[in-house]
This record gives sequence, C-alpha cells and structure tokens, in this order.
Amino acid sequence: MDNKNYSCKFFLKLNDVGIKENLSKIKEQIDNIDVKVIAVTKYATQQMISEAYENGVRDFGENYVQDAIKKLAEEDSSNLVHRHFIGRLQKNKAKHVVGSFYLIHSVDSLELAELINSISAKKAINQDILLQVNISGETTKSGFNPGELKKNIGRLVQMKNVKLKGLMTMAPRTDDKDLLKKCFCGLRDLREELNQEHLLNLKELSMGMSNDYRIAIKCGSTMIRLGRAIFSEGGLKN
Repeated sequence: MDNKNYSCKFFLKLNDVGIKENLSKIKEQIDNIDVKVIAVTKYATQQMISEAYENGVRDFGENYVQDAIKKLAEEDSSNLVHRHFIGRLQKNKAKHVVGSFYLIHSVDSLELAELINSISAKKAINQDILLQVNISGETTKSGFNPGELKKNIGRLVQMKNVKLKGLMTMAPRTDDKDLLKKCFCGLRDLREELNQEHLLNLKELSMGMSNDYRIAIKCGSTMIRLGRAIFSEGGLKN
C-alpha cells in the first residue's frame, strides 16, 4: 500500500474516535509517572487538535515544516501550547523552525546542530534541542550513532546558542519487546554515561510512540510521542 493511500485510510479512521476516552486511558496507564505526553498531529484535523487541547494536552508534535508553519500562523497566541518539532529537519528549512518551537527533537548530526546554533545566534535566541541517536543501528534511520555522539559531544556542548536538553530515538518497528527494551534502555544508559563523563545535565529522553510507549516509560522515558494512541479509534489495543 502506498503512503498516500495509507494516510487517507488512517485519516478516515481518525474522524470517529473518542479523544477524551483515549487520553483518559493513557493517563491511567501512565499513573503517577512523570512523563510528558506529546500529541503527534500528523494526521489529525484542527478539530481533533482542539479537542485534545480542551482535554488537557499542551504539548503537540509536528513532523512537517510547511504544516507546522501554517498551524503556527493560525494558532491562538493566548493558548499555552508547546510546539515540538519531531520530524526530520532539512537544513534548508531550519530557519523556519529555529525560534518557532519549544523543542527540536530531531537534531541528527553535528552539521545540523551547528546550523541551528548559527541561526539562533542571528536571531539572538537560545534554541532548546534534543540529539537524535540511532541507537538501534538501522540503516534506514538517521541520527548520531553512540560512538559518533561521544566523539562530538564536546563540540556540541560548547555551542552558545543551543541548549542540549537530552536525547531522542526512534525504536525499530517490531513486536519484539526484548529488542525494544534493549533500544530504550540503551539510550538511557548513553545519557547517563554522557552526564557522568562530561558533567552534563541531560534530563530528557524522548522515546516511545503509540505501539511501544509503555516499554519506553519503564526504561525511563520522559517524553512520549503519541499520534494513533490519542487520535485513532482502537489506538490503545497494543
């Protein structure tokens, strides 16, 4: 099935859901764990986004620059919303993202970090970022490999106009819970190693999506990125 047809089918399913009920179930599953729920709006309508906001969601994740720019332009500035950029960020579009987002999750290379730092300096701001790590080693995923990140962390922390808040990863698409746990715990251990060896205070671990967020939380996730689990009927069946 091509991506366009898949998106349309998924979008149609989104229109007949109980967002309030989904969010209530997610809250029950999280219980009293201190983890931030980021609602991924890739396939959600504005009405669905508004309903999520009305039910307490204040953090929204954007995947595409053009869609994000449109939403930001239409957004009510009185709403206390945190916009997260979670998609792959192309260098030629970085200027549109820097300064417009509470947090950029997908800084996947030293070159992109340097560019964000340069743009931030020109805008006289400090941009909060996460470093994306390809902890699973999949060739289809972008991000620092752990060795590369350890090698470049010194240069990253010296950048004056970006603030390193933590790490992000995308786990493999699999039902293998042991593999998912290995991936998530690996990112947690890498963060602890960087903090100890370089006297850092990287707090955030953005890991876990609709199919695997409960495993991610057990491994220490501080931010989970949920689209289907919030906006789709049956999104919590896993």
